[in-house]
Amino acid sequence: MPSSTKLSSSVTINDYEAMVEAEDFEGLGRFVRERFDERYFLPVDSHARKHGFACLMIETLESFYQGLGDTKGKSGRMFRDHFARGGPLGVLGEGGDWFYIDVRCGILHQGEVRNGWRVLRSGDPLDNGKRTINATRVLRAVRAAVDDYSRQLGEEPHWSNFKKKMTAICANCE
Repeated sequence: MPSSTKLSSSVTINDYEAMVEAEDFEGLGRFVRERFDERYFLPVDSHARKHGFACLMIETLESFYQGLGDTKGKSGRMFRDHFARGGPLGVLGEGGDWFYIDVRCGILHQGEVRNGWRVLRSGDPLDNGKRTINATRVLRAVRAAVDDYSRQLGEEPHWSNFKKKMTAICANCE
């Protein structure tokens, strides 16, 4: 695998491996935030007409927590597990799998949310009564969740699982 392949704008595979060897948790945390920023947050933040949503990031973040190189056939579980962690996104797990089924799967498979849900840019992060989700506030919560994760990289099992996930990411660069 080419060691010069970029995993983010400032980190190559070689740089990543050096940070792992040095157990540079602060540098690795910056790398994780940069990777999520470049792939997910900045494209949404920089566009005047925001139509994206945070669903993909939740599954990706949970795959880092669990050290999974692939979540095929496990997507529903990824959402349940991540919401069960509590934290900034825990509120989305209230009431079962509705978020995964009606929001994530609706957007991914049909290009729209289902069962009367609406994605807005104002209001509470979640209003079950009105069936609304404030995408701006949920996006902020996802960013906070990524920050929380990046600060925990030096702790087990996060450290071991991070390396498993990154091994799969680097293998995909071959």
